[in-house]
Amino acid sequence: MDIPQKQQSTNTDKCKDKDNATQKSINTQRSIVCSNLYDTAASLGKAEKRYDGASELLNEKKCLFVKTEDNYRRYRNLEMSTATELLITNETMKSNMDTYKKWNTALGAALKDIAKKAKEVKTKFADLKDAAGKLDSAINDSCNCSQYKALTGKSRENCNCGEGGKQVIAACAQSEEILNDLVNMPKALASDIDTIFQSAADVAGIQLFSNLETLEPLEKTLSDQSKLFEAHISQVMKTRKTDLDKLQDDVVKQVQEVSRAIADRHYQRSILEGYYDAARHLCCPPCDCVQVGESNYSPRLKGCSDIICNICDEVKDAFCCKPVTQEEEANC
Repeated sequence: MDIPQKQQSTNTDKCKDKDNATQKSINTQRSIVCSNLYDTAASLGKAEKRYDGASELLNEKKCLFVKTEDNYRRYRNLEMSTATELLITNETMKSNMDTYKKWNTALGAALKDIAKKAKEVKTKFADLKDAAGKLDSAINDSCNCSQYKALTGKSRENCNCGEGGKQVIAACAQSEEILNDLVNMPKALASDIDTIFQSAADVAGIQLFSNLETLEPLEKTLSDQSKLFEAHISQVMKTRKTDLDKLQDDVVKQVQEVSRAIADRHYQRSILEGYYDAARHLCCPPCDCVQVGESNYSPRLKGCSDIICNICDEVKDAFCCKPVTQEEEANC
C-alpha cells in the first residue's frame, strides 16, 4: 500500500471540493483521518521493525537453547553411564580387595608354615643322612665282616673271612639290598628335601613381594579420583540444567514477545487500511448511491440505505455463529 506524501489537497479535476458547510465538515474530518493515516503508517513501520528484531532474537535464543541442551545431554548421559559405572566398579573392587587380602594373609601364613616344616624335615633328614654315613662306615669296618657275611652271605673286599659262608636265612634274603637302600637313599632324600625347602622359601618370598596389600593405596587413589570425577560431572550437569531452564524461560518469553509483535503488526496494518480507505473515500467520495429523481421532491438516499443493509448482511455472515435466516435478513 503506497501512502501519498502529506500535502494540502489531493483532489483532481474530476473530484473537486465544493464550497459549502458540508464540504467544510468533510474537510475537517478528512484532515483528522489523514493525520491518523500518517501516524499509523509510522506506527506500522515501528511494529514491523519490532517484529523483525524480535524474530531475529528468538532465532538466536533458540540456537543457544539447542546448543546448551546438547551440552546438558552429553553430561547427563556421561553421569548416567560412565560415572555411575565407575563408582560401582570401585565399590566392587574394594569389596573384592578385602576378600583378596584375607586370602593373601591366609596363603602367606600357610607358605610360612610349609617353609618352617620343610626346615624341620630337612634337619631330620640331615640326622638320617648322618646315620646312613655311620651305617656305611660300620659296613666297611673290617671288624664287622662276620656280621655282614652273616646277614648277606657275602664278604667285603677288606674282609678275610673266606669266600663262602653258611646259608642265609629267608628273613635276611634281601639284606644286602636293604643295607644299600639305608646307606644311599638318605643321600638322595637329603638332596630332595633341600630342594623342597629352597622351593618353599622361594614361594614364600614371591608371595611376600607380590603382596596384594601393596595395591590397596592404588585402589584408594582410584576410588578418590573417581569420586572427584563423578562430582565434577554431576555439578556441571546441574549447572547446565539450570542454564537450560533459564534459557527455556527466555525462549518462551521471546515467543510471547514475537506473538505480541505479530499481533501488533496486524493491528497496525488493519488500522492503516481502515484509515487509508476512509481517507480515499473522504478525498473523493463517489456518492453513487444518491439517486436524483424526476422531481426535486423525490427520495434520493434509498440506494444508500440498501448498501448499508448489504453491509449488515456481510457483517452477520462474518461474525455471527449461525447463518442469517431470511426473516432476519428481511428485518435488516
